[in-house]
Amino acid sequence: MVEIIKKSKKKNFLNKINPCTKTFQALRIFVNKEISELINGLVAATKILEKDGVLAVVTFHSIEDKIVKYFFKSLSENKSVSRYFPKIDQPEPLLKLIEKKPKTPTKKELEENVPSRSAKLRYAIKKSDFYNFKTDIFEKFNNLIEIENLDYKL
Repeated sequence: MVEIIKKSKKKNFLNKINPCTKTFQALRIFVNKEISELINGLVAATKILEKDGVLAVVTFHSIEDKIVKYFFKSLSENKSVSRYFPKIDQPEPLLKLIEKKPKTPTKKELEENVPSRSAKLRYAIKKSDFYNFKTDIFEKFNNLIEIENLDYKL
């Protein structure tokens, strides 16, 4: 399989990441159902987290980071129908983001641990003891979940 992937890719990958890396990463994500596991884990962890508890998530690729970023942002902001409508009384956001940008490895950490180059840490604090909350994360990333479930259709 490695030879097939290398033959199908452009030849200018000498100083870059192995061209098979992303292919095998995609297969691993698909087989392990990592997207739906991440989403279910985020929801479950938020439900059992107590007030003032910190939910910290380390991501290693852009799909994971996009999901975590959306989840934290959607539960830490008040949503309005439109920016032109007056703000109505809304419940307090469930999470509080301390920093919008993720933490990434320092130069020293990268020297000591090269594989950490893609790691990003995002965290949020739970502001209340509310456990039954609504989130649209399943709808937002439904296309990725459907791709993961293709194996049931095959």
